[in-house]
Amino acid sequence: MIKRFKKTISILGWFGLFVVLFLIGFFIAKNSSDDLKTFKRTQILLGTVVEIQVRDKNEKKTDDAISKAFAEVKRIDDLFTTFNDESLVSKINNSTDTIIEVDPEIYNLIVLCDSITKLSDGSFDVSLDNLTRAWGFYTDDPQLPSKVVVDSALLFSGWEKIKLLGENKIEKKKNVGLNFGAIAKGYAVDKAIDVLKKLGIKEALVNAGGEISVLGSDWIVGIQHPREINSIIKKIKLDGYSVATSGDYEQYFEVNGVRYHHILDPGTGYPSRGLQSVTIINKSNAFADGLATAVFVMGKEKGIKLIKGLNDTEVMIIDSEGNLFYSSGFEKFLVK
Repeated sequence: MIKRFKKTISILGWFGLFVVLFLIGFFIAKNSSDDLKTFKRTQILLGTVVEIQVRDKNEKKTDDAISKAFAEVKRIDDLFTTFNDESLVSKINNSTDTIIEVDPEIYNLIVLCDSITKLSDGSFDVSLDNLTRAWGFYTDDPQLPSKVVVDSALLFSGWEKIKLLGENKIEKKKNVGLNFGAIAKGYAVDKAIDVLKKLGIKEALVNAGGEISVLGSDWIVGIQHPREINSIIKKIKLDGYSVATSGDYEQYFEVNGVRYHHILDPGTGYPSRGLQSVTIINKSNAFADGLATAVFVMGKEKGIKLIKGLNDTEVMIIDSEGNLFYSSGFEKFLVK
């Protein structure tokens, strides 16, 4: 028997010791201030709830800034979506050419993806569109595919089938599909923060389905417990940093008591095993977003070793038994 689970999103708020609880994975707390007001809006974008909070005195300035930040997130959504056959990424995927000139912004993100793929020995891979489709994670009804279907999808998946040629050109094997779902939310968060910063906003928070970045200090972020709904397992303080989490509880279904989730191992074509969630702290949310997926696939030992070799990057890992592991600098972010 197959049981399907969908993410439920809800927002509860109160000021003073202000707390916003995101049932998709995080809560955010910000100390109240007499001379600042908190303005908050949400939209459904990137396949999730995106929330932007700004603390400022000027309502008109803030409203304009939030609108422009949401417009930027919408632009990123339109740019990288694979649900629209007319999107630039879909056109890349459907192209019959071997050598393709791509949009410069898409190319720059591909370069970042390439670096994460190389850092993680192939554990992060944005060329798994065919594999994702084989599992049905584009739909509301994912299914356990046969081994024949998985093996067939693997023939047209894998980063070794993509080559960066420079000057915004890539070489791609025919029928191989790109899917930026493992990094697009983080990238959109970074871009939204950039918009707010350029418009003079000093204190803000952008949350796209649990990928979070902030302007200002004293933002407290709670990390979702991967097995207890609506429960926070740890709280961290973000001052100039961002956070991203990948977990097996975000999109999954069960068959005969076995959980099958959306974080696929590029080597096997099946959901990665051994971990429940990975949380990455880094100043770049796009980098943190991609790394969270990479470490989830790599596993605890290789993942922590990777993070130890990176500057200004920390990780918290929850293994399949619910045990917590930290990189050496993660604890300085913890709120006791």
